Amino acid sequence: MLTLRNACLWRREQKIAFPDLSLQRGEVLGISGPSGVGKSSLASVLAGMVKADGELLKLPRRQAREANPVQWLIQQSEFAFNPRMSLKDSLFESWRSDAYLPLLEEYGLAPAWLTRRPNQLSGGQLQRFNLIRALVPTTEYLICDEVTAHLDMVTQAQLWQQLLASAKRRNLGLLVISHDEYLLNAICHRVINWPCTR
Repeated sequence: MLTLRNACLWRREQKIAFPDLSLQRGEVLGISGPSGVGKSSLASVLAGMVKADGELLKLPRRQAREANPVQWLIQQSEFAFNPRMSLKDSLFESWRSDAYLPLLEEYGLAPAWLTRRPNQLSGGQLQRFNLIRALVPTTEYLICDEVTAHLDMVTQAQLWQQLLASAKRRNLGLLVISHDEYLLNAICHRVINWPCTR
C-alpha cells in the first residue's frame, strides 16, 4: 500500500500541507483541486523524487537498480523524453530489453515509430509511449498527473480505456490527478477533494 500521513513541503515561503491518503494495488484514487494547490508537488513526493517534512510515507520496496515501483506520468509528455534520443532508446532506458513490444499494438503504436524522436510524434502518440515506458514489470503504482488534459476527447477516451485495462490486468494502483470531475467520477473508486480539512 502507498500511504502518506501528516506530510508537508516548503516551497520558498509557502507551506504545502498534503492530504492524508492511502492507495492499494488495484484501486483507482482521484485527486481534485485548484491550480497551484500543490498536486504536482504531491506527485513528486509519492514518486520518491522529493522528500516531504513530517511524513509517514510507506513506499513499495525495491531492489538496487530496479525501476521505481511508483511511476509518475506528467501532463506534458514532451518534457519526459530526451529530445535527442529515439523512442526506442528511451524505452530501452527503462525496460533494458524489447519486452515492451507487445504493448505497442495494444496502445495503437506502430513499431516503425521507434526510430523517431519525440518531436516527430503527436501529443497523443507521445503520451502512449510515455505510458508504455512507465509500465515496466516492477511498476506497482502509477501517478497520472493530468495525463490526458491536452488531448482531444476521442484520444482521451481511448487512452483511459487502455490504461484502465492494463491496470486491471496487472493489479496496479492508479492515482489520477485531474481538474476533470466527470473523468474522476467515471473511473475512480473514490476521490479526494483538496484542499480539505484534517
